[in-house]
Amino acid sequence: MALKVSGSNLTRRVTRMPLSPLRCDKATGALQRYTSSLKGRNMKLNFVLFTITLFFLAGCAGKVNYTPPIATPTAKNSITIDEPVERVWKKIIPSLGSSFFVINNIDKDSGFINLSYSGDPERYIDCGTVESHVKNMRGERRYRFPAASAYEEYESFDNGQDLFFIKRRMDLEGRINIILQELSSEQTLVSVNTKYVVTKDATVTHVQGASQRLNDTITFNTNGSARFPQTTKCVATGALEREVLKNLGI
Repeated sequence: MALKVSGSNLTRRVTRMPLSPLRCDKATGALQRYTSSLKGRNMKLNFVLFTITLFFLAGCAGKVNYTPPIATPTAKNSITIDEPVERVWKKIIPSLGSSFFVINNIDKDSGFINLSYSGDPERYIDCGTVESHVKNMRGERRYRFPAASAYEEYESFDNGQDLFFIKRRMDLEGRINIILQELSSEQTLVSVNTKYVVTKDATVTHVQGASQRLNDTITFNTNGSARFPQTTKCVATGALEREVLKNLGI
């Protein structure tokens, strides 16, 4: 069976792994055919079976609400230091060496330092919030969580009929450039600019076993944003730039 996933936002948390429920369309179809075969034999029985059919038809539903991130003010990503550039440089390098950022490249002549961060996106970006409602014969489940969450397992109903189980991962790679600019013999401007590379990887498994892997990547810069397919939007909050400046030791 080919697996087809519609444009629903696949970002819901599961608190327990589900059993294998019947597909709603198959269950209701069987009941409808059986009810039709008994038509005219027993009005009371027909009424009971019709009621059961309505129960199954109404018993399976799924709905996802996505709330985009709230617009954030422009993040401050630079600071002016009342010290010569040489003195500022001598303070920055040891401080960065003791931080959790990875130093990739240093060029003192141009006042350039390149760092990187790899890990949990939720610390530094906002991708909005997802709320999901799933209902079938097993009962009703509601989920709510940040779309920037690093890992989620969840259920999703597609068109209210097909049940899917999703394992979803989000990863952030921050490529950070620090530039020291001499404003005067006693003043230095330190600027931090980041390129955000956000990857979303999801394994989508149909209740009957067929699965498909989905992988998407978006990029944006400091104070910027980008959108994944299926509506998820991510924005830089400025927290990464603030943390880098805090770790400079100046």
